[in-house]
Amino acid sequence: MEISKYTSKGGVIISEEAASAIATNAAKDVSGVTGFSNKPADVVSTIKKGSLKVMSPVRLLQDGDDLDISIYINIAGGVKIQPVAEEVQRVVKEAVQNMTGKLVSKINVIIASVENEDQKNPEAPCETKE
Repeated sequence: MEISKYTSKGGVIISEEAASAIATNAAKDVSGVTGFSNKPADVVSTIKKGSLKVMSPVRLLQDGDDLDISIYINIAGGVKIQPVAEEVQRVVKEAVQNMTGKLVSKINVIIASVENEDQKNPEAPCETKE
């Protein structure tokens, strides 16, 4: 999918990869976001298209002149999910609209995983009573 805009002076085409990079770069700076998860939006259509490339954590759907965005994120343990998700929605919407000129009508934030403190430091010694 490409984001395209045509005027009397010519056209602009923005690749899905570029728009995905805009969204992930905006979301990575939100406090509480630890990373992204690569989840396929629709495995059946991906296989039918013959593309088995690495799936992006961002899904774009162009609905007329508007964009619908889904982003799969990992968050840190101990943070409140709703404020983090709302901040991701806000910053991604601002960034994509400002850089592409397209109206973003909806942003779905999917929490793919919550990372515990134990996952951050796998080399930490495990204390057990024997």
